[in-house]
Amino acid sequence: MRLALLAVVLFARVATSQPVQLQIRPHIGDTLRMHLSQTVEMIGTTAGARNDPIRSMTTSIEVFTRAIPQRWTSNGTLIQTITDSVAMSPSSPAALADLRRKAMQAKKVLLQVSTDGAMELVDDGDPNSELRTLFGEMPAVLSRSTVSVGEKWTREMQIPLSSEPGAVGAVRATFRLDSLGKHGDIAYISMRGTMYRINTPNAAPAGPGYGTSGQLAGTIQIDRRLGWITDSKSSIIVQSTVAPPPSRQGEAERPPMQVRTKITQWIRAMRAR
Repeated sequence: MRLALLAVVLFARVATSQPVQLQIRPHIGDTLRMHLSQTVEMIGTTAGARNDPIRSMTTSIEVFTRAIPQRWTSNGTLIQTITDSVAMSPSSPAALADLRRKAMQAKKVLLQVSTDGAMELVDDGDPNSELRTLFGEMPAVLSRSTVSVGEKWTREMQIPLSSEPGAVGAVRATFRLDSLGKHGDIAYISMRGTMYRINTPNAAPAGPGYGTSGQLAGTIQIDRRLGWITDSKSSIIVQSTVAPPPSRQGEAERPPMQVRTKITQWIRAMRAR
C-alpha cells in the first residue's frame, strides 16, 4: 500500500514537472459565456491648491458576451462575439444609451484569437465600438514555447496614454506558470509588470517633472481542455503628472496635478451547457 502511494506521488511530481504547451484553441461550435467587470478609480491632487485640492472619480462597467468559435486559421481561431448586456456606473441616460448602442452594433463582431492569446478585431462595422476598446487591443500573454511549472516568460506591449494625447506607454510583464491542476487540466499563471512613458514622433516630449509610470499584477487560469482563459484578474496602478490648462493673462501659473489611476479588471468565462 505504501509503495503504491509512493508511486502515485512520484508520478504526480513527474507529471507536473513535464513541460506543457499553453494555448488558446477553443473547440469549434462551443459557446463560451464571458463576463467582464472593470473599475477605474482616479484621484487627482494639486499641490498648493486652496479650493478642491483633491478630486476623485470612480466608474465601472460590466459586459456580458458570448464567444462562438467558428473555424481555425493559420493565424488562430476566428470567433464571433455577441453582446448580451452592458451596465455602467455611474451613468447618465445618454451615456448608457450610447454605450448600449455601440455594443448592440457590435453583435456580429469577428475576433481572431491567436494561440498565444493576442486578440485582433477582424470586422465589427463600427470603428468606435466599445468592444473594439475592450477586446480588440489585447496583447499576447502566453509563451510560444513549452513551459514547466515555475518557469517564467516576458511579454511587452504598447498602450496609449489617455492623459497625454499622442503619447504611448510601454508595458513589460513577466508571467510565471505557478502550478497545474489535477491531470494538468488547469494552468495557474501569475504576472507582474511595469509601465513607463516612451517618446514617440507624434507626442511632445514630457517637460521637467512630468511623466507616467505604473505597476501591474494579476492572475490567469487556463482550462487546457476547453482551450480558453476561464479566469483573469488584473490590477494596474498608474501615477501621472498632468499639465494644467494654460493660465489666463494676469493669473498665476497653476501647478500640475498628480493623478493616481487604478484599473481593476476581472474576466470570467465558461462553456454554455
